[in-house]
Amino acid sequence: MSYNVAQTPTRRDFLRYLGLGAGVLLTAACAQPATAPAPTMAPAAAGGQAAGGKSNGSKVTVWGWQSFTPEGDKALGDQIQQWGSANNTPVEYVVVENSQFPQKLAAAVEAKASPDVVMLTAASNVIDYAGRNLLVDISDVWKATSGQAGGFWSYVEPLYRIGSAYFGIPFEADTSPLFARTDLIKQASGSTDPPKTLDDLTTMCQKINNPPDLYAWGLTLGRTPDCFGNTVAIIWNDGGSLVDKDGKVALNSPETVGAINRIKSWWEAKLIPPDSPTWDDTGNNAAFQKKQSAFVINPPSIYGWMVANDQDLLKNSTMAAIPAGKSGSYSGSGAWSWSIFQTSKNVDGGKDLIHYLMDPQRLQAVYSQVGGRWYPIYQNGTRDEFWTSKPQFQFYPDLLKGGRDISYPAAPESNMFAALGEVQTRLIIPDMVQNVIVKGTPVQDAVKQAHDAMVEVFKARGAKT
Repeated sequence: MSYNVAQTPTRRDFLRYLGLGAGVLLTAACAQPATAPAPTMAPAAAGGQAAGGKSNGSKVTVWGWQSFTPEGDKALGDQIQQWGSANNTPVEYVVVENSQFPQKLAAAVEAKASPDVVMLTAASNVIDYAGRNLLVDISDVWKATSGQAGGFWSYVEPLYRIGSAYFGIPFEADTSPLFARTDLIKQASGSTDPPKTLDDLTTMCQKINNPPDLYAWGLTLGRTPDCFGNTVAIIWNDGGSLVDKDGKVALNSPETVGAINRIKSWWEAKLIPPDSPTWDDTGNNAAFQKKQSAFVINPPSIYGWMVANDQDLLKNSTMAAIPAGKSGSYSGSGAWSWSIFQTSKNVDGGKDLIHYLMDPQRLQAVYSQVGGRWYPIYQNGTRDEFWTSKPQFQFYPDLLKGGRDISYPAAPESNMFAALGEVQTRLIIPDMVQNVIVKGTPVQDAVKQAHDAMVEVFKARGAKT
């Protein structure tokens, strides 16, 4: 199996908060795979026939996003080829450049030329396609896979379900941890343990703060998607949410007001870099990587940068759960997943392939080639030496136990997901923060304005308000 991926994606390409962009379709021809890296799994059955029947022999085409490393793409592609060879089924693995994927897939769906099996990077995409009656109910695959190796992280359970039917199978977990400088924490507290609460974080930042060289709390306040993610995490932890359990807009609440007042207090105490309101999505990365901030909330791209560029900083850093507010500790978390289009001529083959790929040891073989950018979807997967040998990941399980999708606490629904997607792309939450920090708008007024803006979007999208 040969590959020709044009470029390795940045974390901006995959971060679901960005709505995902467009580029070049690249195919993996079904040749004999090149020698793969030494597998870490024991031999397993050729297929997962507990989930559906056997392949009928018709060709199975699989589309996947780039996995952050060519080695990861190859490891996954080789496993797909191995399944095809064992099941006398031609397979084609198509690695689509991340910036092109949404447009290519939308065009294929419109032309009724969808792949059999598709990798999707956001639950909202799965629910969108399923809500349009385009995906196969793969509840049998969910039943066969979700309980393996300690089970999936609990936050993913409601994300791929409509009623009692499941339409996606998550195969990795992603989230945005708190990156923390353990050397500075130790100087401030005598221990390397990251702060457990937002109040503790505030106290620690006050001790660490050393402007203009170091502003302890690298919270993103710019008009950018990172501000959305950072702010929603603080809102959740202080008890607020974007929507209620019925999916109606619920931003304007005492809890949200309290969270934004907390952010305002950090700004007024000069714990946040003064240029943060002008940052784009690289601002907090740069602040941490240049050792100008002790704490930032960010996906693990910073970890990858440290591995490649600054071993000293890596040694003195960890990734931790976002400190708890008045309600608890939560973080925006998602997963990449597999689905099957109804146009497939080999649905049982697609189900069996997904079951095969979801073997925990096969997954770890791919994770190891992706270099830490994909984290185990199975809770016991964290016990593999690949992860236990990396102290920076020691707090990741705590982080994922508090994982949430932005639709929390509502059940997945396509119109609501579409509305929340537009709320993100229109930067309504960052505008709320900017109104408070830059324009001096009273917090209560800024929250109400953002709430009203969300309501207008939800009405336009046919979602509940």
